Amino acid sequence: MALLRRLRQRLQWKLTLSALLTTVITVFLIELLTVLLVLGYFFVFPTHIWENNLQSLATQASPFFVNDRPDRAELSSWLKISNNQVNTAYVQSPHSFMAVVDRRGTILVAQGGNAHPQLAALLSTEERQHLQDLLNGKPQASSVWSRQDADQVTLIMAPVKDGAQIKGALILRSDQLANAGFSANLGNLLPLLILNLVVIMLLAAITGMIAGYLMARSFTRRFQRLSVVVDAWSRGDFTLRAKDASEDELGQLMRQLNRMAEQLQQLLSTRQQLATLEERNRLARDLHDSVKQQVFVLAMQVGVIRILLGRDVAAAGQRLNDMEQLVRDVQKELTSLIRELRPIALEGKQLGQALQAYVQQWRDQTWIATDIQIDDSCAVSAELEDALFRIAQEALSNVARHSNASHVQVQLHCQDEQVTLLIADNGKGFQQDKLEKRGVGLLSMQERIQALDGQIEIESTLEEGTRVQVYCRNRSVPVNAGE
Repeated sequence: MALLRRLRQRLQWKLTLSALLTTVITVFLIELLTVLLVLGYFFVFPTHIWENNLQSLATQASPFFVNDRPDRAELSSWLKISNNQVNTAYVQSPHSFMAVVDRRGTILVAQGGNAHPQLAALLSTEERQHLQDLLNGKPQASSVWSRQDADQVTLIMAPVKDGAQIKGALILRSDQLANAGFSANLGNLLPLLILNLVVIMLLAAITGMIAGYLMARSFTRRFQRLSVVVDAWSRGDFTLRAKDASEDELGQLMRQLNRMAEQLQQLLSTRQQLATLEERNRLARDLHDSVKQQVFVLAMQVGVIRILLGRDVAAAGQRLNDMEQLVRDVQKELTSLIRELRPIALEGKQLGQALQAYVQQWRDQTWIATDIQIDDSCAVSAELEDALFRIAQEALSNVARHSNASHVQVQLHCQDEQVTLLIADNGKGFQQDKLEKRGVGLLSMQERIQALDGQIEIESTLEEGTRVQVYCRNRSVPVNAGE
């Protein structure tokens, strides 16, 4: 039951079962209609069936007419065992019989309720004339002939031929054929119809399942390709495009989604540029309204002190004290602006604590197993904190977006004024000779650490993973440097 439930939840098997049921139901309805048409034919034209049966018996009777001297005993025996084609139960009434006559119209053998029929008494003038024409080989009476009178009595005559020569005739007369044809033939045809229905249904089921599976697999593969692209878009990577050259509705949908992704990429790029420009304008305003004004005051104080040094040293000293306080105010203002540019995750935390919290959050979001070895007591300068944190962010982002890794190792160690950051994964890797083409992310990491006189090593092997290791000298900052 669990397997069937999982199969019902998959689009491929839903489409396969849908095609299977549609094919089976359609073939069943067609087969049922065919059966009804055949049975309807037997019901509407029962005499035609008996005509065919009697003609078949006439053909079988031909070998008994040898040298125009038919063997009556053999004919009688043959007529008794012919019940598989004409059921003798329908010729048992007193007015019913089946007889074989020679070319003179003399009854050779007869079977039925009237075992000794008198043709002159039982047949009308027209019927006797037609029998005589049939035995004489006249063209208008050379084939099977039948009629049914007002009393529902059916008379069928079939010539017995040896090549083109008429040897005799078979006569069937019954008052039960009008209602017996349908039930008799139904009994013979019903097993054949049932067998035919079963075979056709099995072939239809196999054909429908194969066709449905192939059609469903085509659709699910296209949806899987679209799912991979949409998953990349959800992670912010809009460089991938859904590729589908089909002109159907699904192909049109993929092209529309591609256009949407391009528009979103342009929108995000524009928003990023606007945010950068807005941040620059804000910093310019803050610097203009605070630091610039204070530096202007400092410049004025320097001019005043230069004058006072030659006249009043005490007043010049007081001015220097005021300048010192003003410098402290400028330093505080700059520190505040710098802190606003730092990552929020570093606010109130050391690098080790912030990085551990970020890696744990990243692991919960990506479901990638992570081995974390971070020295929480690692104290570094604010510039190095920001650089290492940004490098870790970029490296983990690349792992989530590109590597298909199942395990990541993150290490941060501080030893003898040396800070080491390691991020390694077991993903698909990339070719080292294409390192310069990997985008601005890796270039940004290199620029950040090189600006601090550090080094970064990026090693990658196809199908084995990527290793990013950063080395930098720890340039600690005095405690009062941030005041």
